[in-house]
Amino acid sequence: MIRISKDFVNFNKEIIFGEVGALIGAQITSYIVSEFTTIASTISKAAVIGSIIGASIFWVSARIYDKRKSSKTGFSKKKFVEDIAYFTPVAFLLTSLIYYPSLYYLSEYLIENFGKVSIPVFFSQLGAFILLLAALNLYKYLLFKFTGKQL
Repeated sequence: MIRISKDFVNFNKEIIFGEVGALIGAQITSYIVSEFTTIASTISKAAVIGSIIGASIFWVSARIYDKRKSSKTGFSKKKFVEDIAYFTPVAFLLTSLIYYPSLYYLSEYLIENFGKVSIPVFFSQLGAFILLLAALNLYKYLLFKFTGKQL
């Protein structure tokens, strides 16, 4: 049986919380932009920008909360910065290569073919997020396997 650690749960909880922020940000920005234009590519770009802003705010908030809550010696800014240094570049790369292209092209396709904005953007984000979550967990596993570093 696979043992699921608290670290694994917190890592995924933070990513999921970040995705909630991405969902909120993408929905708000795509809705606002759709009030001014019906061009699917413009609405899709707004969804990506809103997603970036929302995900960043929610993920960082969840990460700080978890680190403060779980640390026996208190919150370490040094450890937090170190975690960010290991996680952020790879997360940015994976979101740039997997998440945002999937979100953009799938939302553009769904908006063009099915109209509306909210439902296509939601399903586009869901598909893109599933791919990203798998990739980030694979990175976390490989990082630990080859370096012993825990995020």
